[in-house]
Amino acid sequence: MYCFIVALVLLAYIFFDVNYFIRVGFTILFGRLFQKKCGVNDFTTIYGICTTQDVDIFLRHMNNARYVRDLDFARFHFYDRSGIYKNIKAVDGHVLQGASSIRYRRTIPIFNAYKVETRLVYWEDKSLFIEQKFITLHDGFVRAIVLSRQNLVNIDADALLKNIPGVEKKPECPEEIKHWLQAIEISSARLRKKD
Repeated sequence: MYCFIVALVLLAYIFFDVNYFIRVGFTILFGRLFQKKCGVNDFTTIYGICTTQDVDIFLRHMNNARYVRDLDFARFHFYDRSGIYKNIKAVDGHVLQGASSIRYRRTIPIFNAYKVETRLVYWEDKSLFIEQKFITLHDGFVRAIVLSRQNLVNIDADALLKNIPGVEKKPECPEEIKHWLQAIEISSARLRKKD
């Protein structure tokens, strides 16, 4: 029996990114047990530390791919704490990453603790726009800032945000998102010409 369990765990690690799923589950469970619900205008926070599994080839600081991975955990946490996830599940909807823009300002050195703050900054009928910041704890410096466009599938923003505090007043579209959307449209038009 022991050999079977070891083989099963080994196969799971070979065929799946088990640590990813454990971290998602832990992040959501921790939020449900120890953190309060939030409204659409609030931000949520998760914490991390740059370990030897997160560093680049020079073993000095977090590699670029790990930032993007942590964004998932922070977004899932925000969706759960805000009630967005419950509304998605109620209609069998989905939220998919449509685009993202990350600006790295300074590296996160190995063994440094950081937090990721997530907030909803704007929404349209079929999209949510999320801002996320990586902030090191020892100095409060914003190491990276990310904008992402989350595309809604089988649900629109009004239904998704229903009964969530703060949706009564839709925010103005930030200037940087307007410019970013223009850049996305120019890129899309260029790709359509090639097709």
